[in-house]
Amino acid sequence: MLSMLLETTVTIGGEQVTYLTIPESLLYALLGFIVTFAGIVLLIFMIWAVGKIMRAVRAKEKAPAAQEERGEALSADGEIPSEVKAAIVVAIAAYYEGEQDRCEFRVRKIKRL
Repeated sequence: MLSMLLETTVTIGGEQVTYLTIPESLLYALLGFIVTFAGIVLLIFMIWAVGKIMRAVRAKEKAPAAQEERGEALSADGEIPSEVKAAIVVAIAAYYEGEQDRCEFRVRKIKRL
């Protein structure tokens, strides 16, 4: 009933038609823009928050797995096992052998970096 106080009606052809003034139409347009903009901002914030949460969960899952892999690759005293060193040397030798006819690659000393 209170909304009817601001309503202006015009009789056209025997029917009452609600008349919308320019300031009212601008107000409705502005309200529509504000609601739309707020909805888009809310959606962007929600997507950002979900991404942040997922990154945190994945980081927590990867941390123990990375520590286990590092623990397997290194022995108790922190040195790389000889099997891993041999695999690295064989891979490098195979690469150089495929590049040239004669492999001039020789391993003289392996240092820990």
